[in-house]
Amino acid sequence: MSDLLLRVALFAERHYRAVLITTAILVIASTWLVSRMRFDPDILGLLPKNDPAVETFRETLDEFGGLDVLLVVVRVPEGEVIDPYQQFVGALGQEVETLAEVDYAEYRIGEPANLLRTFFPNAFFFLDAKEREEVAARLTPERIDSRVAELRQNLTTPQSLALKELLLLDPLGLSEVLLKRLESGRGALGVDWTSGYYLSKDRRLLLMLVRPKGAAQDIPFGRKLIAAVEEKIAKVQADWRLQGDNLGELASTPPEVVLGGSYVTAVADADMIQEEVLGNSILSTAFVLIFFYYAFRRPELLLYAFVPLGSAMVFTFAIFALTGDVLSSATSGCAAMMVGLADDFVIVTYGRYADERRRGSTANEALRLMTGTCGKAVVVGGVTTAVTFFSFALTKFQGLRQMGLITGTGILVSVVCVLVILPALLAWTEARHRKSARPPLLVVRGLGADHLVKWSWRNPKVAWAIGLALMIAGAAALPYLKFESSIANLRPDGNKGIEVQAEVSRHFGTNFRYMMLVIKGKTLEETLDLAAEASEGAMPMVENGDLQRVDSIGTLLPAPKKQRETLAWLAEQRAGKLDFERIRAAFLASLEKQGIRADPFLPAIELLGHAINAERPLSLADLDGLEGAKRLLSRYLHQKEDHYKSVVYLYPEGDRWKSDPPPAADVLAGRLGPNVQLTGVNTLSRSLRRQVWFDAAIACILGFTLVTLLLYLDFREVRATLLTLAPLAIGALWIALAMVLLGLDVNFMNIFVSTMIIGIGTDYAVHMLHRYREVRDLEDNEVAEHLAETGRSVAIAALTTMIGFGSLSYSHYPGLRSIGYASLLGAGCTAIIAITLLPAYLKLVRHHLD
Repeated sequence: MSDLLLRVALFAERHYRAVLITTAILVIASTWLVSRMRFDPDILGLLPKNDPAVETFRETLDEFGGLDVLLVVVRVPEGEVIDPYQQFVGALGQEVETLAEVDYAEYRIGEPANLLRTFFPNAFFFLDAKEREEVAARLTPERIDSRVAELRQNLTTPQSLALKELLLLDPLGLSEVLLKRLESGRGALGVDWTSGYYLSKDRRLLLMLVRPKGAAQDIPFGRKLIAAVEEKIAKVQADWRLQGDNLGELASTPPEVVLGGSYVTAVADADMIQEEVLGNSILSTAFVLIFFYYAFRRPELLLYAFVPLGSAMVFTFAIFALTGDVLSSATSGCAAMMVGLADDFVIVTYGRYADERRRGSTANEALRLMTGTCGKAVVVGGVTTAVTFFSFALTKFQGLRQMGLITGTGILVSVVCVLVILPALLAWTEARHRKSARPPLLVVRGLGADHLVKWSWRNPKVAWAIGLALMIAGAAALPYLKFESSIANLRPDGNKGIEVQAEVSRHFGTNFRYMMLVIKGKTLEETLDLAAEASEGAMPMVENGDLQRVDSIGTLLPAPKKQRETLAWLAEQRAGKLDFERIRAAFLASLEKQGIRADPFLPAIELLGHAINAERPLSLADLDGLEGAKRLLSRYLHQKEDHYKSVVYLYPEGDRWKSDPPPAADVLAGRLGPNVQLTGVNTLSRSLRRQVWFDAAIACILGFTLVTLLLYLDFREVRATLLTLAPLAIGALWIALAMVLLGLDVNFMNIFVSTMIIGIGTDYAVHMLHRYREVRDLEDNEVAEHLAETGRSVAIAALTTMIGFGSLSYSHYPGLRSIGYASLLGAGCTAIIAITLLPAYLKLVRHHLD
């Protein structure tokens, strides 16, 4: 291998102009390819494919709409009258529905009076046995007399027109339970029903739910949709200002409109990904170059680092652009990883070159030593680091698999670029110095790492005493490491779509977080009955505080079994509690007794008569002609070619059950049989938590096995191979201790850093041990001097790696931030071990090894 590397380096030295020009051409072509890459911000794209839990969750969201909604929120200033803002929402809703990108917009729940006219004739079908008995109890002569007396009092006091209309349609107050049922059917939003709009009960927010025609993951569509809606908002706001004289008497503050929901979230995520791919690349490269200049005090070295590493980065992404891959959010950190890891190759090779030049070697001799001896260590280190990333290929997590493939490929490309482009750059600068007759500046600052290596060499027992103490503390800290399993942690902070959604949740007294019982049936009747059984079975969880509410198709279309029971009950009660003629006569007599005219209430009596005398069940056909019924039904029911599907929504109480579903929900799903599945973000988290531990273990075992094999092929000695792996084993305990002390949790993404650290940790040890094997025949003080020189380069390499990964700690993505923190600890700990405990061990057993 050394001969091949030497021939490559000498070719690059002799033909440095051709090498650099070819590099520039390839970079330009690759940049064009990279500019055409596409990004997928869908968080589900990070998760395993063909996983039953993931597929059920994804399929349910696709079929029932799920979270794909654009929220248009109008903030009502405190103290302002509501009517003008409702007019504004109505006008905006009509404008939005004209957009080609929009399927429909929901901004009105319907006037309560209209809802009663529509649903009251079938009211008894929506009530359970207890509620039916309660209604019947209100229809006794005594209760009717009492209610009419209250009615007279209510009609003589100032009230809103909407409430008075309700009293005329439902003078006996029988609709209270029905309206509560319909409220849950509107997406579990706590609304002010008297307004007729999606108005929060605190009367501070008006909400419009826009259902677009395209998916939230279609970013170009999302951008076009948001721009179109914002244009409509501006138009209606302009109309508001034009009508100011009319509206000024009612409202002095113009409406403030904000957008949220999944479409805004997806577009914001996509923008963040693109910004972070560029930002992380620029930030990590800039900091690395600054540190390079500090460490080597040679301006040319900025080129030595920037050209090979920048070229390697562009080449790597161009390779994946050619494959047609779509980048996920996880890959936004790949650039920082490549810079943080690959700069080691530049530092170690140039550090060796500078050392040899300072010793008096000519440029050609230094190049030969740099490439022939150090080059082999660079290749071994690069390959061992790359294979640990390639081991991610076995994980089922798509985002991590892509991140591993890109980063592993990038490291190998970086090795090639460093071994080809760096010699060409060195030849170019040496030629410039020869023309100017100025010798190159050859300074290497290792921030005291050389002194640390020498101290460890002189005091091996003390060094190991400290190292063992930290190992013991790390072992004791292992039980205190926490695993954060919430997928929400993969979402970026500061996303406007999520913030607006949280605002809606606060004001409407509910959240957009729910579990789903997915029900499958061969027939509609079977599906509806099973959904009703699931809904009833979940009610005890509401009573014990696990759930806030349960929402099912029963709010629109009661189960056939329940309707048959209701029809039987009605038939039985018509001769008794529900004798309509008796109820009608008693009500009219009470009105006369209170001095109230009966004519305005006759339509209400007729509606009650229809409800009592119902003779057939309510069907899907009955809902076809109702305004908005089709939209609402699509939230609960889907018809397939050979079966039906329905969903029962379970809303957890507060922040409970974010990582796991309530045990009772699992029990309920199991009791209902194989045609019922429980899904949701928390059930997904639980499934992925099990998968991630398995995948991480497999990746670690594979990575460790491959690295061990490569090291053995390099050293051809079992003892030297194990010695190179020692910093990794010790570093794992040190890292655990540091994470516990710093309060850092393990999660779905940073757990795979453990695999990456296998490559990083062994890389530093490879350079130290290779140098030792070159100089082991020298005197102790000379060996220490040579190890100190390599230790200086290792320290610089580790610090630049930490700087490169440090840029991830500023990421908007919590998962990427955690990768940055874990990588900082991994690189730091393994480097310290490589330049302290490894030299100390070599000193202790020097004569035995030799």
